[in-house]
Amino acid sequence: MFDFDGTLADSLSALVAITNRLAPEFGFRPTPLAEVEALKGLTARQLIRHSGIPILKIPALLRRVRAELHQYSATIAPCAGMPEIIRALSAQDHRLAVITSNTPEAVQAFLATHQLTDCFLSVDGGGTLFRKGKLIARCLEQHQLAASDAVYVGDEVRDIDAARFAGVRAVSVTWGFNSRAALATMDPDWLVDEPNRLLAIANQL
Repeated sequence: MFDFDGTLADSLSALVAITNRLAPEFGFRPTPLAEVEALKGLTARQLIRHSGIPILKIPALLRRVRAELHQYSATIAPCAGMPEIIRALSAQDHRLAVITSNTPEAVQAFLATHQLTDCFLSVDGGGTLFRKGKLIARCLEQHQLAASDAVYVGDEVRDIDAARFAGVRAVSVTWGFNSRAALATMDPDWLVDEPNRLLAIANQL
């Protein structure tokens, strides 16, 4: 099972642009591009505190970000090397799914653009930033998969938390939103710097 933003889709710059544009309306501090790399060491909760986003405004902000990000979904590039890895995993008969905080519609548009739709059994998303664990558990039940046979691949600390909530092993990739150091502090089952490592991990399952 794969996270979407930062794992499959290289959407960081689009997300920064959208949130900076919405910052005055929602009353939080924009993120200068020069600060983006430093902020990769923060968890989602730490980033919320750092930016000063009012807690009560987060659900409305998330809805707006998703709606605007959907407009970018067909033009966002995939993370380098990931389309080839997804096609290789699918060709090896691994069952694949997407579990994301983004909307399923945005993911489906991206997958269609990059000819990846047929590689995935399902796409599930939406809800709050910290609900992925329940979505992972639902995916396992829906497809009658054992947690011991599955992994969740993500780029954030909250993805590791979500995997553990659902009882699956966590694969953390270092090309996304959180830094390698931040991910390492959570001791994921695998810490991956290159997409090709995902093939070897899949073959261990």
